Amino acid sequence: MNDRDWAATVRELRSCDGVEVAVSAAKRLHRTATEDDVPRLRELLTDDSFFVRESAAWPLSELAGAVALPELLRAYQRGFDEGHDNDGFTTALIDLAAADPKGVRTVLQRIADSGDQGLRDNAIWLMEFCEQEGDA
Repeated sequence: MNDRDWAATVRELRSCDGVEVAVSAAKRLHRTATEDDVPRLRELLTDDSFFVRESAAWPLSELAGAVALPELLRAYQRGFDEGHDNDGFTTALIDLAAADPKGVRTVLQRIADSGDQGLRDNAIWLMEFCEQEGDA
């Protein structure tokens, strides 16, 4: 996504012009983000807005895969800490686990050994979606 389109999309994600504008921007971000946008998607995971973070999670999980799990799980936990239900974020993480169970499981096992309780708990939860069978 070029810089101008990126800026417009992020502005609309934070839009005060209505939910429809923000949802449309989230769909556009998911549909048009490319591997070149991964650094910017990672940056969005640290945004103050829960909606912006959740909007970045899905394309980032698809484009970067398992290597983005530490950042994704930190943003995921932040949503819970702020009192959000994380429904969309949850679906993105489960889809990632289903798409690459072996790779996700490898990263999650490292995270499950970390010192951060929230990350550990979320890693253990997500590991349930990394079925052993069919990982050939």
